[in-house]
Amino acid sequence: MAAHKRLSVSCFVLVGALFLAGCLPIPVVPHGLGVVPDKDAFKSLCSGAATRADVLLLMGEPKYRLDDAHLMYEWDVAYGYVVAGGGYNAVIIPVTAPHYFCLEFGPDSQLARCDHLVGSLYAKPDKAMRRCMKRPAKPDEPDETK
Repeated sequence: MAAHKRLSVSCFVLVGALFLAGCLPIPVVPHGLGVVPDKDAFKSLCSGAATRADVLLLMGEPKYRLDDAHLMYEWDVAYGYVVAGGGYNAVIIPVTAPHYFCLEFGPDSQLARCDHLVGSLYAKPDKAMRRCMKRPAKPDEPDETK
């Protein structure tokens, strides 16, 4: 219960500080910005036996081709906006977090693994690329990322 109270107080202080600085935060329902891959298509690919050609036909060209076995799609999701300044000089800044679809293919071009990765606010894709390229630990092996 104390953690919720601290979070509430922190949010209140942050909103107050932004307001005093001439900024107005506007939270919104999370929504995609730019070209957003079809999530239903992604789910259908992950549940069935898909090939690299199926993925490219259904989802289009990926933003990143990490190597011959890995493709990664990226898009941004806006969680709110901050209005800075006022009048005609107002600037609207989206508060976004990157989302990624990571796809790994086997030597026969069959889809072997797919993940939906979420980055932190304004993160660069490097960390997601490393997570995408890393083989997941088998159930009997300890996970080295913890």
